[in-house]
Formats: sequence, C-alpha cells, structure tokens
Amino acid sequence: MAARPVILRQSELTRYAKAMQNAGVKEWRIVARPDGSHEIVAGKTDATLTGPDPDELLR
Repeated sequence: MAARPVILRQSELTRYAKAMQNAGVKEWRIVARPDGSHEIVAGKTDATLTGPDPDELLR
C-alpha cells in the first residue's frame, strides 16, 4: 500500500506563518482540506460562524 499524499507540507506552513507574522496578524489558523486546498483564516473567529459546539450535538 502506497503512502497517501501530503495535504500540507511543512515548508508551506512555515511560509504561511512568516507571512502572517510579517503582516502583523497575531491570531490565524489554516484549514487544510483533503483535496489539497488550503484556507487561511486570520483574526479572531466568531463562534457563531463556526457552527454549533460538537459536544452539544452529541448530547
């Protein structure tokens, strides 16, 4: 069985981190999707935008 392809390379993450630091953004996150696309979310996120709390859904 062959190894699956890498979704996010360390070099890409380092490049993103340096870009965010140079831009002065203190809070950010990366969303790496299985299809290989990346989304950078900068700044604080509103809990209402991310959807319901998964723990609450399991109750």
